[in-house]
Amino acid sequence: ISDRPSDAMYRFAAAGLGGALLGLDADRRTRAVLRVLGLGLIAFALQPLFASGLLRAGDKRRRVSFKSVVDVARPVGEVFAFFKNFENFARVMRGIRSVIDYEDGRSHWEVYTPSGGTIAWDAVVTKYVPNNVIAWTSVPRSPVDTTGIVRFTPLAAGWTRLEIAFTYRPARTDLSDAVHSLLGPRPGRRLRTDLDRARVYIESLPTADAAQQSDLSS
Repeated sequence: ISDRPSDAMYRFAAAGLGGALLGLDADRRTRAVLRVLGLGLIAFALQPLFASGLLRAGDKRRRVSFKSVVDVARPVGEVFAFFKNFENFARVMRGIRSVIDYEDGRSHWEVYTPSGGTIAWDAVVTKYVPNNVIAWTSVPRSPVDTTGIVRFTPLAAGWTRLEIAFTYRPARTDLSDAVHSLLGPRPGRRLRTDLDRARVYIESLPTADAAQQSDLSS
């Protein structure tokens, strides 16, 4: 979107001409033509304002601050083992294209943008307590400012409670991503669906006892 004075002058003149065409007196057929031309000129004049509004709305829609709690029917050690390997996130979250976990506290993330492109960044673990908590954040000057934390609480009968908090703020949003983000589902709703998918996936994995018996029988 250009802010040059000459562009603003042209658009102001187009708006004035469009309004004048709408007010001209003519026969029915000519008025219809003038109306189309007038509305087209006014739309041209207002296009920067319309685009700016779309960008603001789309950027706001893409910014996520998500918190949720879910109980998983697996022991805390098994649930923690799944989440500590960030590459598993791509198995259950549809928006993630891939994650490379370097197993030294660093990871590389690549996710899909609303318009179907990709965006990538690096992250580092900021807190790691086995069977208790994992936290991470994007590195400085990343195209995405993101943080995540998962807390693990063992429950009775081999269940685990997950408390998840996640933020995602892209550094910039272009017009295409803005439009697609407004047309698509809300990110919070999609993340809740992904979290439920993660619960089902973890509960479907072989138990530690079953894996051990399989190894012994092979």
